[in-house]
Amino acid sequence: MKFQITISPFKIAKYLTFGVIFLTICSIAIQIGKYIFDYREPWTRLFNLDREMNIPTWYSALMLISCGLIIRGIFAIKKSLSDRFWRQWKILSIIFFLLAFDEIASIHEILIIDDLADTLNLPSFWHSVWVIPGTVLVIIFIWKYWKFILYLPKQLRRYFLIAISLYVGGALGMEMVGSYYDGIDGQQNLVYAMLATVEEVMEMMGCVVFIYGLLTYLGELSAELQVNFHINNKG
Repeated sequence: MKFQITISPFKIAKYLTFGVIFLTICSIAIQIGKYIFDYREPWTRLFNLDREMNIPTWYSALMLISCGLIIRGIFAIKKSLSDRFWRQWKILSIIFFLLAFDEIASIHEILIIDDLADTLNLPSFWHSVWVIPGTVLVIIFIWKYWKFILYLPKQLRRYFLIAISLYVGGALGMEMVGSYYDGIDGQQNLVYAMLATVEEVMEMMGCVVFIYGLLTYLGELSAELQVNFHINNKG
């Protein structure tokens, strides 16, 4: 049985962006309530972009998983065509699944150790020690994937680079800015909360841009999507 499924990358990106805007407005309102009006009800943690294991966390994780799944589809097509970079697509999908897992489990938070940063006498913008190995991994990724990036079609390459810039700029760049400000005035204030909000929004919008680019490219690779269903009635 054959089904034709129509997907609009623009509409998906639009609705995902609406979700990011909604979560951002909620988080900003919560931060203003917390630091200006001293409103600190437990439920506000559910929408706080600077907290873990809440609605924004799962929203970000689901977008990362979506990137991984779309890339997995592209990988399958590339492998069937014996494309020279099919392995890079496969590894890229795994990277996104790992990023999603880290988003949920917050593994990188283990390396936010003030005593370690003080012992190593690190600058204040490196007090979140995980940004050091994170930066190294980004450099290794760019080094390994540079030929792959250049091989991409011009449009996808543009979305790829914009997405990386937003995501890495938020995850690493704004993390360092936040650490620097933490060294000046601490974390329990509205300015730090806004910096953390910018960090999370940049990461989420990086995912939105990448999903849009990937879906557009997938549509160019395969005009039709054939779905086969097989039901095995034998226990």
